[in-house]
Amino acid sequence: MTLGGGRPSLDAARGGAAGGPREASRGGGFGQGAALPAITTAVVEPAFVGRMVEAVGAGRAAKSVTLVSEATGLALTVAIKSGDAVKAGDLILKIEDAEQRIALARARAQYPVVKANNERYAALYKEDSASKLEADNAFNAFKAAEADLRAAEFAIGQRTIRAPFDGVIGLTSIEAGDYVRAGDVVTTIDDLSALIIEFVAPQEAAGFVKIGQRVEAVLTGGADARIVGVVSAIDSRIDSASRTLKVEAKFSDASGKLLPGATYAVTTTNEGAPALQFPGLAAQWDRTGAYVWKLGENGAAMRASVTILQRRDDWAIAEGDIRAGDIVIVEGADRVRPGMRFPPKDAAAQGRPSAGSAGIN
Repeated sequence: MTLGGGRPSLDAARGGAAGGPREASRGGGFGQGAALPAITTAVVEPAFVGRMVEAVGAGRAAKSVTLVSEATGLALTVAIKSGDAVKAGDLILKIEDAEQRIALARARAQYPVVKANNERYAALYKEDSASKLEADNAFNAFKAAEADLRAAEFAIGQRTIRAPFDGVIGLTSIEAGDYVRAGDVVTTIDDLSALIIEFVAPQEAAGFVKIGQRVEAVLTGGADARIVGVVSAIDSRIDSASRTLKVEAKFSDASGKLLPGATYAVTTTNEGAPALQFPGLAAQWDRTGAYVWKLGENGAAMRASVTILQRRDDWAIAEGDIRAGDIVIVEGADRVRPGMRFPPKDAAAQGRPSAGSAGIN
């Protein structure tokens, strides 16, 4: 809001009425016929000033896995392509398994025979109609057949690869008909629902980092918007070589633009002590230090000494002769003098800064 104008006040026109130019002059204000400067104002808001940590961290998916073949054979079915979204349990790759199915059929055919034989000899042994050796042989044959059945089922399972969790498929070069060997990398899966950024804090700031603390990050060297997350994990010890503490922050991905493996500039600030914030342009300086012009209830400009604790973006975090709710002059403050009065109804604050926190390095 722009206040004032090029026309003298009504009191100035009357030449000596209360609050006129003589009174303003005694207060160090403007002279007769002087116009009020154009100003903008803002409301002082509560804030917090805490310890800020700035670091560079590496991003990784909340969950990530490299799928490796456990078996050797021809790729029968490749059910995915790079960039596909998959759900837990979805088929990724099926390797030809005819030989293993034959072994499974044989094991399934033998299993009920040796099971029944084991039960029969166990009953005969209880009736003293069979020797312990015969009963033990029948039991061992049953257990061997049981193991063969499980081994056949396991061999078939090894030749089918499924997604272990919801995620996005990475690059893959395997196609149907390719010969796959045990140990070959099939593809990767990343859970992009969240990003974990790992960074380190110096030991002198380690005590200020807490679980749940707000963290901001931006791609280094990029123009992308900041992403906001929270501290999700803190190492249990300081690294003795670097004297730093390893910290992990979790960022939920609502936009689908998080990049595992990328480098991020990270900033985090603990809540810290209460303070006040206002637009940085409101702060003025002279030989006595920093100050702002605030408006009284009658619209009179009053000088208020402040101590600037931190600047963050366009805001100044401060303490001093101000309190939350005070109206301070932002633009035009350098032309304000004591005794100037701005109509209270017109001096309503504009551009209210949002409450937040800033940190001290």
